[in-house]
Amino acid sequence: MTYDASLVNRILNDARAEVLSELERLFASHRQTGYGPLYDLLAEYPFREGKGLRPAICFAACRAAGGRTEQARLSATALELFHNAFLLHDDVEDGSEYRRGEATMLRARGAPIAINVGDATNVLAMGPLLQNAEAIGVRKALLIFREVERMARESVEGQAIELGWIAEQRFDLDESDYVTMAYKKTCWYTVIAPLRIGVICGSPPGPEAPLTDELVGLIQLGFLAGIAFQIHDDLLNLEAEEGVYGKETAGDLWEGKRTVMLLHFLRHAGPRQHTRALRLLRTPRSAKSADEVTWLLRAMRRAGSIRHGRDVALEYTERALATEERVLAFLDRSDDRRFLTEMLRYVIERVK
Repeated sequence: MTYDASLVNRILNDARAEVLSELERLFASHRQTGYGPLYDLLAEYPFREGKGLRPAICFAACRAAGGRTEQARLSATALELFHNAFLLHDDVEDGSEYRRGEATMLRARGAPIAINVGDATNVLAMGPLLQNAEAIGVRKALLIFREVERMARESVEGQAIELGWIAEQRFDLDESDYVTMAYKKTCWYTVIAPLRIGVICGSPPGPEAPLTDELVGLIQLGFLAGIAFQIHDDLLNLEAEEGVYGKETAGDLWEGKRTVMLLHFLRHAGPRQHTRALRLLRTPRSAKSADEVTWLLRAMRRAGSIRHGRDVALEYTERALATEERVLAFLDRSDDRRFLTEMLRYVIERVK
């Protein structure tokens, strides 16, 4: 499933440049009036090499709805800040060692600083959202704030589900459990909220725009695309080269993450393999053996679990592509509208 790399890369790069420029301005302003070293730390994750997918979706949806880039700039910046705050906290909760090709803030500076920087990043995102009242009007600013509240609430509920599985050492799960968790944890803040916020930013003024029905349809599309994105991200974690992917290979196995591939393996493994896998997965990360993690990954490949994950990710992508023409019919025909389609293919083909 190929995608238009030229179009996708151009819009991703443009979106990232827009947001980084706004972040530079934001950090510089707060360094002058606040505690400067904190904002140096806040800049670490956003300015590492990343995709900028969420701002790109937001900008493209805004322009396809008839708006201009500047109408979505503050919202896209807030989304990027929330994303980086989630990453900082996730790294602490998961004990992760690498993020975007460098040591996590947890590993480099310790949990207290990493948690505080994550908190500060969340707080900083409030500023651009409040500035929306002047930039695009109070009504739209409040609609966007409502979207952000839903996005954040769904995300922390999804994280709570996953952390609960880990705390209870549960592996008696199936794909419907995974989908429920990922719908909340990933779909809302990766696809659904950026799409809906972009449409709100770019829609014409007035009480009837954007229409509620149009925003509801974006939830279905974002759900399908978000699940495909998350499964493929889990696949990259198992298979991608560490230097390209930017995180440690097989980190999900070290952390005991319940993925589509791992759950497939546990359903199909023989008794001895099942017992050995559970023993490894329930061992704290610091006590895990690299040889045992390698064994589990190879066993998952032999069992067809990696192939199964690819098939499921592709199925969700195809369902999203079958849905997007109807759901996005109200948007203008343009490169931005086409990007939203190509983005669905991109999530399957990307290497990081």
